[in-house]
Amino acid sequence: MNQRADPQPLSRVTLNAQTETVDPAAMVVRSVITTAEPDRAGDIVVPKGLRNAAEFLANPVVLWAHQRTIPPIGVCQRLDVQADRIVAETKFAASSPMAADVFRLYAEGVLRGWSIGFLPVKSTPIRPGLRFEEWDLLEYSAVPVPENPSALTVAIQKGLVRSPDLRRLLFRDILADMFTDAAPVARRS
Repeated sequence: MNQRADPQPLSRVTLNAQTETVDPAAMVVRSVITTAEPDRAGDIVVPKGLRNAAEFLANPVVLWAHQRTIPPIGVCQRLDVQADRIVAETKFAASSPMAADVFRLYAEGVLRGWSIGFLPVKSTPIRPGLRFEEWDLLEYSAVPVPENPSALTVAIQKGLVRSPDLRRLLFRDILADMFTDAAPVARRS
């Protein structure tokens, strides 16, 4: 087993994320934020390996795409740690135009992806990646990893994305990739 002396935060996109419920009046989304399934890199994060759920819930920030330089878009109201997945209840910030836009994109089904930002504590090599058996949750993020990137263009055209900040981030980070030959920046996902 590998225990890292100086763990670096990692992020992991959940490939089979699903929105379970949406409450438009309360701006709350209940979703699977991680599973025990391998990600694109072949890594597995064991849901029951989460060590710091109570500590996380003391400062339960939900970010946009792991961006720590902009305000959180919401807070986690509840975590349900199960053997094969973690379900979170996210309350989006009503006072933030960007958070309201992100909420609408989930409510419309345009966004479905979530990603956890975590510190690995104990891992074991597996083929082709790592199995994270113990880990600490730092944050989780709403992420724009749609199966069809042009769905974001339609969302913007329909007026679902009103925040200029979110429009700028979407165009810069997602839609721009469609028009360049450069490979996207690698992330552990």
